[in-house]
Amino acid sequence: MKETVRQRVRQTSLSLVKNSIQAIRRKDICKTGCRLIKDGKISITGGLGKVNEEELFAKAEKFLAEAVEYPVEPGGSLSHKTDLSGFRISDAELCDKIENILQQLKTSHPNFYISNKVNLSSIDYSIENELGLNLSHSDTYLSLSFLLKESSSTGIMDTFFGVAQRELDETRVVDAVNQIIEAYQNKLEAIDGEIPVIIDQGTLTRLFLRDLNGKMVGNKASLFDGQFDQQVFSEDFSLRIANDPIETFSPAFDAEGTIANADLLTLIERGFIRRPYTDKRTARQFGFMNTGCAGGNYDSVPSLGTCMLEIAPSDKTLKQLLQGKMGILVAIASGGDFTPDGMFASPVQVAYLTDGEKLIGRLPEMTISGSIFDFFGKNFVGVSSNKFYCAGDERLAVVNLDVKKL
Repeated sequence: MKETVRQRVRQTSLSLVKNSIQAIRRKDICKTGCRLIKDGKISITGGLGKVNEEELFAKAEKFLAEAVEYPVEPGGSLSHKTDLSGFRISDAELCDKIENILQQLKTSHPNFYISNKVNLSSIDYSIENELGLNLSHSDTYLSLSFLLKESSSTGIMDTFFGVAQRELDETRVVDAVNQIIEAYQNKLEAIDGEIPVIIDQGTLTRLFLRDLNGKMVGNKASLFDGQFDQQVFSEDFSLRIANDPIETFSPAFDAEGTIANADLLTLIERGFIRRPYTDKRTARQFGFMNTGCAGGNYDSVPSLGTCMLEIAPSDKTLKQLLQGKMGILVAIASGGDFTPDGMFASPVQVAYLTDGEKLIGRLPEMTISGSIFDFFGKNFVGVSSNKFYCAGDERLAVVNLDVKKL
């Protein structure tokens, strides 16, 4: 059975140095992978640019005898198309708009430098085979990544603004960066006690990427071994695989061409651990359901990769979750990690006090710590129904924590 993976990435990248565009780079890269799946084996060849696919399949046939074991059924009889490529902006217009943003911010805050990258990316990705699999994904989006630094600072950066979007709202970007800089300059006293901490979901959920990995669970090496179908976390906590291309900027299908059933995307349901995430091979090996989490390059054998996880949001805004209190928004927390038993500790280099709508000021450096079972158990407040633009236009988790000043 022949299966073809095609990928095209077109990108314009602007390099920013001290409030101006210093370089413009463009790339247009096409990649083709040809998979030959036969008798429980898979042989893959690939090429860049314009290729002769029949020659690639002929080459794969030569190596089939020594190919990798692949004892799974290839996908078929499935058609799916996602087209999110409606955002249109020329390179010249992009440069003009970014220059305008940088100039406005330089005028507002002449003592701050803005550096790093702006990337305009167009992605086309497809998988098709002889069994009727026909999947495609197209997207065009803009990534802003601003390192913000005081001119008198000796560091690489002092604070940060980053967002991915399918539009360029200059006013919104300028307002957000102004708010961040103004809050950074407003130094506040340290706060003691149990405080609602507002944090990017990925910071706390990355332990689940390790311990809900199907191989870890299947080999009984997971922290959650023996706890499946038991209530381990708060009934307000549910964790699921994110596969909505609008939210993830990624295809709805995985590298094997699987689109998992909606009921299989929930890994933790109202505190009960239900299942690990898997690909076809792992699901078959350990008797799990396939959740469509295969990864791999265009010319590599699909295998279990990491998936995107999201906490099911509450029906409350960030301000409502705070219940009239002030919260600590973690902006930069570098150097933290989980231990094998689920304990987490991290220094927080930059944090802001917020009422859930606006940044008030910058708090001194601090540390946050605790157990994964407390983060999403007794200390869990919820995830906002709305997105917070200053923090990357993301839905944020709120957890009650004891914070300590460094």
